[in-house]
Amino acid sequence: MSTEHATSPIGAEPLIDIDGLGVEYRSRENGRRSTVRVIDDLRLSVGRGEVLGVVGESGSGKSTLAHALVGLVEPVEGSIRFDGIELVGLTGRARRPMQKRMQMVFQNPQLSLNPRRTVGDQLSEPLRIHTDLDAGQRDERVRSWLESLELTPDIASRHPHELSGGQAQRVVLARAMTLEPEVMIFDEPTSALDVSVQAGVLNLLRELRDANGLTYIFITHDLAVARYLSDRIAVMRSGEIVELRPTTELFSEPEHEYTKALLASSLQS
Repeated sequence: MSTEHATSPIGAEPLIDIDGLGVEYRSRENGRRSTVRVIDDLRLSVGRGEVLGVVGESGSGKSTLAHALVGLVEPVEGSIRFDGIELVGLTGRARRPMQKRMQMVFQNPQLSLNPRRTVGDQLSEPLRIHTDLDAGQRDERVRSWLESLELTPDIASRHPHELSGGQAQRVVLARAMTLEPEVMIFDEPTSALDVSVQAGVLNLLRELRDANGLTYIFITHDLAVARYLSDRIAVMRSGEIVELRPTTELFSEPEHEYTKALLASSLQS
């Protein structure tokens, strides 16, 4: 992949700059240890306010990339710089300011929520940890974001099992947005939703991005979803980015054979 394709087209300085990233997973089977290289020498820049789609088949490394960005896995080599700050090796209290600025939304909203706690408690908890807001201010911000995401105030008193799929996903979005992050990373956030609910959530994500100047990294296996949201799309295969181009160019004139195969497969499904 050429260097120009790895460079963000938005702004002179990227908000996120990944250089030579490597991630490995270690496993033990039948008493023998093995190491699998999941991401290898990955280079990528994301501009402030950009929506970058990341697509590829299962096992391509796209979810691992997201986990590395938010510190859920530790790279074995390379650099991840966020607004000039090196994230690799940053742990504990030192990483906490970055957690506030960069939030992740996972695939299954119900698994992201504690079944024993009310929605209101779960939305207030990040504010208690990451801000100096008092209880009244926390409640006000939670209420405001619930309304912004078209959820009624009574949602705060419910437990996750009392929510529909669409409501649960909006609650997870609200929990992330209460911290007013700069970057949102989505890992297949609509794949568990039916088509009509999915469309509503995608429209909501566009509105949130436009209203708040957010930067998105949107991971999905669904090329139609990536096309709808993204300014650029990175195509991953076996832990590498094989093509990275503006969305309209990638769909009209794909260069890599793997990208062509993905597009052809999506048309048949």
